[in-house]
Amino acid sequence: MDEYKVGDISSFLNSAVSSQKEDSSKLFSSKHQTSISVEEIYANPKPTLIPGKRPKKGKAKAATSAEPEIPQPVFPKLTPEEQLAIDKRTIFIGNLPVGLKRKQLRKIFDEFGKIESLRFRSVAISDLKLGRKVCLKSNKINENATSKNAYVVFKDEESVAKSLTKNGVNVNEHHIRVDKLVKSKHEVDSDSKNSVFIGNIPFAATEEDIRTALSQCGDIDYVRLPRDPKTNIGKGFGYVKFVDSSGVMLAMKVKDTVEISGRKLRLQRCKSKVALEHKKKGKEGKGKKETEKQSNFRGRKSKDSDKDMFIEKKTKSRNKSKNPKANPDNRPRVKKQKTVSKKVLDKKVNKKSKKSGQGPVVNTKKRYFE
Repeated sequence: MDEYKVGDISSFLNSAVSSQKEDSSKLFSSKHQTSISVEEIYANPKPTLIPGKRPKKGKAKAATSAEPEIPQPVFPKLTPEEQLAIDKRTIFIGNLPVGLKRKQLRKIFDEFGKIESLRFRSVAISDLKLGRKVCLKSNKINENATSKNAYVVFKDEESVAKSLTKNGVNVNEHHIRVDKLVKSKHEVDSDSKNSVFIGNIPFAATEEDIRTALSQCGDIDYVRLPRDPKTNIGKGFGYVKFVDSSGVMLAMKVKDTVEISGRKLRLQRCKSKVALEHKKKGKEGKGKKETEKQSNFRGRKSKDSDKDMFIEKKTKSRNKSKNPKANPDNRPRVKKQKTVSKKVLDKKVNKKSKKSGQGPVVNTKKRYFE
């Protein structure tokens, strides 16, 4: 055996400590850290651990859930002129059956020209919390809904006028309404002259119920019932357009007898927008005149009469001149008869009667105020 020498144990311990320091310096050296590239980190499915650092939970998840983002479509904003050009090629279709599909609607209007786009609107959904898109994809439609609307955009404006011939056509026991999206002033005025406003309509009533109730008055062009966009329930009023103005006259004669499910309908004539604008302008003109008069009001009343005094009358009285030539409108005043009270007049009459020897005389002349 080797003999023990003094200092052997201390030298052994020092050599062990130095070897540990060398190993730790290699682990935490800058060369070892820079050798790991960013590409290697994202290429590996599991996050690579950097020695001396603990990976954070958020960063590790982000590295694992790195997926390519799907680019969303960006629609360019249209100018008002471009939007008007599209609206001129668009038609509105109302009172369509709920079960009607795109292919069936396209077949009806394909004969009039090429269809650029087609979209359904105002479809009643069963669950409002889920949202409209989710309910439509999962076919969760309200069972009580009976109709929906649609918009069809053609490639040519000529096909719009041709497609109006389908107005009033019966599709699955529904008389559809086909109308332009953009109308002229003359068309709007003619629509209002041949239309009737209907109130007190039951909320559950449909376009077909109103059509049958007013069919006795004449040929009906279309029926329009405004509805709630979410629930598709009626708002209690609507409009009926007749083919001729004679239908409006007959509806006014029969307005007290029309009923739907035990409720009397309230019928009124529809007024054109032009007539309403004229009325508004007339009211504004009257209001201006009244304000002008009120601005000239002095704020006190005369002693002689209850009429209000205005500044204009006072200025005219001041400008009057004594010469009639200078003021041709200045006419001579007629002398007013002096008024006497009843007591004074009776005293005078009694004095005369005493002198003449007669009794008191009752005055017949009414020269006094009662």
